[in-house]
Amino acid sequence: MEIKKNPPRRTAFICLGIAFIGIIIIFIPRIIGMDGFDGGYALSIGGGLIFLAGIIAAVIYFKLAASFDRMKLKENILAHWTYSPEEWKNYTEREHKEDAAAKRSLFFMIAIISVIVGIILFAFIRKDALIIALIVLGIIAIAGLAAFFSTLGNYLHNKRHHGEVYISLNGVYMNRQMHVWNSLGNLLEEISYDSPKNQNPRIVLTYSALAKNGRNFYTVRIPVPRGHEETAKNIVSRIEQAHLQADGNDI
Repeated sequence: MEIKKNPPRRTAFICLGIAFIGIIIIFIPRIIGMDGFDGGYALSIGGGLIFLAGIIAAVIYFKLAASFDRMKLKENILAHWTYSPEEWKNYTEREHKEDAAAKRSLFFMIAIISVIVGIILFAFIRKDALIIALIVLGIIAIAGLAAFFSTLGNYLHNKRHHGEVYISLNGVYMNRQMHVWNSLGNLLEEISYDSPKNQNPRIVLTYSALAKNGRNFYTVRIPVPRGHEETAKNIVSRIEQAHLQADGNDI
């Protein structure tokens, strides 16, 4: 029942490699004798930024890897579920449909806001109407492409890898993707047992993570295999008590 790999740690080492490349770039001008005013200073500054970005990302992923190590211990796992091909296919198609609907709604909201802002700008800056229109269309195009490829990527990932999930009090490792809500400022916002008519039951949880302009919210829908409905209800109750009704302890 124990997970052998630690994806965040692998990513952390990749980030360290990127930071090392940044160090090399910093000293390239001196090594090859490039004059600072001929691009040497710019190259060194760029290398410094790459180094800082790599180090910051590595620290974040090493902390995430530590949380993952605690989560994956056998005694901390509340459930380890695998799915039949039929169960996973039903989940994949249902998840794709709901993900596409959510991304579509977000895209239309961004498009409407962009058009409204464009109209307001046009009312004040009529002579730059073409530039404003191009900017609005560019924002809409970027939002549409991001929504499309994000939805497609998730769908292909679920089709490529047969489903498996590990659940603990403080995180979920689902189909090779990790979600934690007790590390790096992440917080569990809500969790519920969803059992609609004519649909397989699932655990639905939302957690938030620190972002530049506040918090980003992520929703995870975990399908419940046949025969594990009561276990799923107990898991929801335990996680809810640990994180939403009282201060939870780290794993």
